[in-house]
Amino acid sequence: MSKHIKGDWLLYLVWVVVLILVVIVSLTHELESTNFFGITETREIVVSSENSVEIKNIYVVEGQSVVQGQELVELNSPELMIKINQISHQLDELKAQKGVNKNELISKISQLNAEKQAITSEINNNIRQLENQFNINKELTSELKSIPSYERTEGSTTSNPIYLEIESLKQELTLSITPIDIQIELSQALLDASESPIKIQVERLQKELALLEQERSNLTIYAQISGMIGSVFFKVGEKVAHHTPILTLHTKNPTLIKGYIYEDVYTQIDVGMDVNVTSLTDSKAKIFGSVVGVGSRIVEYPVRLRKHPDIQLWGREIMIKIPTVNSLILGEKVLINIPATKKSYSKKHTTLQAREIEIQKDSPLTASFELNQKLCGSCTLFPIQPRETQNIEASAALFLPDLDRFVVLSDDIPNNKPLMLLMNDTGTITDEILINGLNTIDDMESIAQGEDGSIYIASSMSVNAKGNLKDARKLLIKVKRNGKEFSLEGKVDLYLTLMNAAQKSKNANWSKFIIEAADNESLDLEGMAFNDGALYLGFKSPLFLEQAVILKISDIDDLFTNGTLTSGQISIWKMLRLAENKTSAAERLTGLHFVNDELFITSSGQSDQPKNKSGSVWRSGKASSDVDLLAKFSNLKPEGISATAKDNSLLICFDQGSKHLSQIALLEVLR
Repeated sequence: MSKHIKGDWLLYLVWVVVLILVVIVSLTHELESTNFFGITETREIVVSSENSVEIKNIYVVEGQSVVQGQELVELNSPELMIKINQISHQLDELKAQKGVNKNELISKISQLNAEKQAITSEINNNIRQLENQFNINKELTSELKSIPSYERTEGSTTSNPIYLEIESLKQELTLSITPIDIQIELSQALLDASESPIKIQVERLQKELALLEQERSNLTIYAQISGMIGSVFFKVGEKVAHHTPILTLHTKNPTLIKGYIYEDVYTQIDVGMDVNVTSLTDSKAKIFGSVVGVGSRIVEYPVRLRKHPDIQLWGREIMIKIPTVNSLILGEKVLINIPATKKSYSKKHTTLQAREIEIQKDSPLTASFELNQKLCGSCTLFPIQPRETQNIEASAALFLPDLDRFVVLSDDIPNNKPLMLLMNDTGTITDEILINGLNTIDDMESIAQGEDGSIYIASSMSVNAKGNLKDARKLLIKVKRNGKEFSLEGKVDLYLTLMNAAQKSKNANWSKFIIEAADNESLDLEGMAFNDGALYLGFKSPLFLEQAVILKISDIDDLFTNGTLTSGQISIWKMLRLAENKTSAAERLTGLHFVNDELFITSSGQSDQPKNKSGSVWRSGKASSDVDLLAKFSNLKPEGISATAKDNSLLICFDQGSKHLSQIALLEVLR
């Protein structure tokens, strides 16, 4: 009996152990299905040359921090210099040959013309002498009555020896100059024909020389991005084969993570999903990432990511994009966690609807929305993650559909560089691009796009903190875009242009507004929009009877063609009181954007209350002076507004100053 009980007890014990093992395996599998490992990576640029070169100078060392545009390496290409010298000599020879042949023909033509002129002069002189003698004889014979009159008139001319000699000289003149004219005509034809072949050769060689000169300019290599020097593979004086890496350049912080998820559970992750990333060396180092790529094949795990290096594992590659400002280091092993729901957002990606949210984990600032539920559906906030450690101060934004990116302006760029920031709709700056052909522009506050794709950017025209109004703060520029390349198409001093036009039309309301604002140094342009060939300028300051003033400049492209504006091109289009009710203080306009025939406006609290970072978003009909309040913000200062890829969505950017990350909000507008 006791033996039977003891056997049953052992059996129960075995079953309990098996059950515990099953639970452990299940929990482990569930843990692995929501967590996986990855290795941090970064954007790396390999510097090389298309031709065989020699290292002339290297200006950087491994691990050195560099900024965009800094000189990295200077190369020398003897073969290229030989080609340039050869083509230069050929051009000189052709030009000399062209000159010699041309001079010879010109000299010959001049000689023939001189010979023709000499013969013509000599024969014509003889003819004039004979004609004089003939006329004298004719007068003498006319007085002799013994000579019949018919002989003195009709018969005497044709049979007169002098007359016959004159006719003979005329024929001699024709026979003498005709061969000369033929030689002149042939020489002129040779002169005209001689230039064409040489001209074609010269033009071809000049184009080839220009390409070689451009190639020579590429021998000095500059940093395409700001970052760190990774590896330097050569020393000064060494020869480098074509397309051989010379050095590498990468961003200061990792921007990507390559993870591997087990093959049985890879279907639980999708592109666009947000994930949590934790450093394995420092559990406090936590950031948020977004899945940007899921591999299309099953591959073997790297040895470093295996729990047991001797056991092979297979899974799918996952690429995760992370903010550029982070505490991770390159090549670091990290733990990636899939949230419980695929589309959940982190604290930095919180969907807001008239409730408090946390802007930054380390910031005491809080913000709240008050949405007009009849006009708005929802609002989602993201921090703008800069590519470098320095925060941007977002002042305006414009959506570019072909790139699926927003151009974001910052009103505070080091050295006043004309920098265009490309940002996705989750607040990540993906590209930093300079405007070709423009050296400096200060306090960029507004942006608009014309019908032909040209982009207009304006400075504020306001005085700086020291009370100065520099030329770089008075600009309106027109920019041509080709993909991600921005080039200056036109530039005008908008402040001076408006003042000149205002002086010519002092009685107009708009001119009084401009002149008075300029006199008391209160002019501040913050918003700009384009519609039907006209540019609309929205002024933050001054207010006119508590109303924001919007000027209209018709046929704006004429300004870049002619350099001036006529008084008839400028008018006050609207004056809007941006206040919730009659007793509320009017806010100041900070941004404009047309969507079809509706004008959307951002505004902020009174500028004499610097600590008040509140603001609002409004909507107004094109032909109406009424405004509808869409959303009201606390502790967020709206600075710009743009359409998005969605028809009923707007992007608003907020300038939170240099100590805090700028923000963006995606606001759904009900139609």
